[in-house]
Amino acid sequence: MRQTYRHIQRYLRDESATATQEFVILFPAVILLFISTFETGMILTRQVLMERSLDEAVRVLRLARTLEVDADDIEDEICANTNAIQDCDNVLVVDLEVIHPPDYELPDDDVLCVDRNDLTVRPANQWEQGVDNDFVIVRVCAVVDRVLPISGFGLNLTRDDTGGLHMVATSIFVNEPD
Repeated sequence: MRQTYRHIQRYLRDESATATQEFVILFPAVILLFISTFETGMILTRQVLMERSLDEAVRVLRLARTLEVDADDIEDEICANTNAIQDCDNVLVVDLEVIHPPDYELPDDDVLCVDRNDLTVRPANQWEQGVDNDFVIVRVCAVVDRVLPISGFGLNLTRDDTGGLHMVATSIFVNEPD
């Protein structure tokens, strides 16, 4: 019994391999932090690129309302301006609605995104350009995959059944009078 006690004391006083023990304990936490930071940065980069592409695509709607533009034109323009969204033509949808006075109530937050389980069905989003001096809100939703699917992170974005994240970009403008 006494000999066992001495072995335990000797083991506790032994300072060999302490750096290895610290490394083994801390390495997974540091790698987990690195992976989550990398993934969050990539998702935010995709979001910024999508918002910038939306602003460029909607510029025609803001300035030249007399041109005939539909949701497919805006989708094509956004997909042409960013390659951060994979399979952009199939996973991107546009919703355009007029915000009516006097209460200027914004539409619901539940933007309809595509269902990647059945890409043949497109959401029934609105396309209402409005008239002069109308407030118009345009929302775009893209379903994207996480950068590192094994990490399980990716901000607090809505996910669908396929594990895709719903990224939404919004722009509000006033129709200029002719």
